[in-house]
Amino acid sequence: MSHYTIACVTVVFFTITGCQPQSTQFTVEDEATLRGMVEATARNFKAGDMEAWVQHYAKDAVFQPPNAPMVVGQADILAWGQVFPPLKDLTFTNVMVSGEGNVGYGTSSYDMAFGDMATDQGKQLVVFRRPPGGAWAIVAVSFNSDRPVQ
Repeated sequence: MSHYTIACVTVVFFTITGCQPQSTQFTVEDEATLRGMVEATARNFKAGDMEAWVQHYAKDAVFQPPNAPMVVGQADILAWGQVFPPLKDLTFTNVMVSGEGNVGYGTSSYDMAFGDMATDQGKQLVVFRRPPGGAWAIVAVSFNSDRPVQ
């Protein structure tokens, strides 16, 4: 193979690969943003501010609460939140957040304290997505209690 052919192949290779869209990296800032969304959930729930809470969800998000049917869409998730019993406290512990590109995921434990009802402890799985040029949004949540079924 001549030097000219090698040079042409090299130029074509770098031209093709250089024109490919660069994958978005999941950064430390992204991790902080997603952790902030988890923290905002606790603040919003404790304050009873479901309007602020649901703004973190994508329009087509899926929400899977325990012992209840799946809830799909931001409007129905808001309706679910508005009838949820008021909380005295909600804390998330063991929060782990990671991701790759425009998809993030997180897990945590939770402790919920209701006014005059028993407390609940459990865990959750949260999936986040960032559309190109957009902001992170929650696209799926599933949580359930650690308490045995009674």
